[in-house]
Amino acid sequence: MDIIYIKGDATSPISPGNKIITHICNDIGGWGKGFVLALSKKWKVTEEAYRQWYKSQEEFSLGDVQFVHVADDIYVANMIGQQGIYKNTNGLPPIRYEAVRQCLKKVALFAMEQKASIHMPRIGCGLAGGKWELIEQIIKEELIDKEIAVTVYDL
Repeated sequence: MDIIYIKGDATSPISPGNKIITHICNDIGGWGKGFVLALSKKWKVTEEAYRQWYKSQEEFSLGDVQFVHVADDIYVANMIGQQGIYKNTNGLPPIRYEAVRQCLKKVALFAMEQKASIHMPRIGCGLAGGKWELIEQIIKEELIDKEIAVTVYDL
């Protein structure tokens, strides 16, 4: 099994059955740039749930995931894989690869429970500043190796 790459919109996942749309969020409660704008436009509840989660601070830290049920067969996984929103004092981008791995482990368990496929943009590579080749390897280890179907959408 391999990652499937297609041209399209990750907010309109194409496959039968249950689907989980995954994306990276920051750990400071910020929601307003990048892929989240498309999510909010389609399902306002994704932003509302994230903001409420941040306010509560319950299990809201790097490596945590919030699953939001947005349609009969679609969940959105708000994954905390980004520390802040800017490069740190050492010049490192906000992406935290180990946090992404921890998030995807949780997504894998949920996907197996729901018998769901995973759909995403190139997570962590836009505003978070990550390198796709590193994230792709984590996806292979945490999802593909567990026989979970993954589709990556490029606009």
